[in-house]
Amino acid sequence: MKKQVAWIWLIVCILALAACEKPVLDNVDEGTKSRNSKNKLTRVVRIHPKELHIETFEDAMGAKPLPFSRGVTGETKKKFYAVNVYEKKPNEETYSMYAYGLFTNASKIALKMNVENLYKVECLIVEEGDDRIFLKDGEYLAPFLHGTDKGTRLTNSFVLSKEENLNGLTKGETTIDDGRTIHYPRITKLYATIDSFSPKATKDLTLDMKRSVFGLHFKVTPPDEGKLFVNYVGWGIPLTKDSPMYDNRAVYSFNDVVNGSKDGYHTTIDLRVTWTKDDGTVEKEQKQLTIKRNVMSVIDISVEGKKPQGFTFHEESGDMETENTVWKLVL
Repeated sequence: MKKQVAWIWLIVCILALAACEKPVLDNVDEGTKSRNSKNKLTRVVRIHPKELHIETFEDAMGAKPLPFSRGVTGETKKKFYAVNVYEKKPNEETYSMYAYGLFTNASKIALKMNVENLYKVECLIVEEGDDRIFLKDGEYLAPFLHGTDKGTRLTNSFVLSKEENLNGLTKGETTIDDGRTIHYPRITKLYATIDSFSPKATKDLTLDMKRSVFGLHFKVTPPDEGKLFVNYVGWGIPLTKDSPMYDNRAVYSFNDVVNGSKDGYHTTIDLRVTWTKDDGTVEKEQKQLTIKRNVMSVIDISVEGKKPQGFTFHEESGDMETENTVWKLVL
């Protein structure tokens, strides 16, 4: 009898253990399925910032190509890609910060995205020209500041963050290599943004980058006496009666990066001339110049004589991409 009871208890224990074991195994399977399901919800998306339609001043003018960037050699000049990514989950009305990154290697611009969500991506390309972006303690300053005006390291990778991103891409301020922060740097900026991108449809995202630039070509005749100073958008041209003829041109970025990347954009800037004569007399003049996207404006300036004073303005007719301003001051 005792042996029978023992056998019965043994069988009951075995059945109980088997009953307990099955849910544990089921949970493992469910966990595996959950992980697999989660993996299926994400995919790596490669972002391709490209200037799909190449716009150049040389082609537009039909002129012989000339080097725009004299201050930086081809060996040291950098091309940066600054990218912000925002995420919007189902049933959400607004986007939230998702990731940001600073790159010089375009092939590294890739990020894991959830196929159930929508994404907004903005990119600023900066090509160094006569000016370079200021590097301090291994971090690049404006326009690559992130968070509370913190410099950003070049890592060629994304930083996942819901709290901060590259918040100065469209502000226009740029800190150049001499430490100054200016609004019209002698560099080329290209900008683009895309909204409502779904990684469910494709794993490749191409951004059509648009230039936000204008050109200035100054031709300034030295004064007959004294000193001449031409001031424009934070830049200056100093000349004396012994200086050679000034003839130089450069490409500048607009302060309004977003609007500056749109076809037909134009705005006005102030040109100021100060002539200090040998007898200490100071003559000043000011003129507004219209600058246009992707147009090289040629400014011809000369000063001479005594009062009265005047100037002439000439803009070439027809569908031209080079515009001339002749400013002859009789002072």
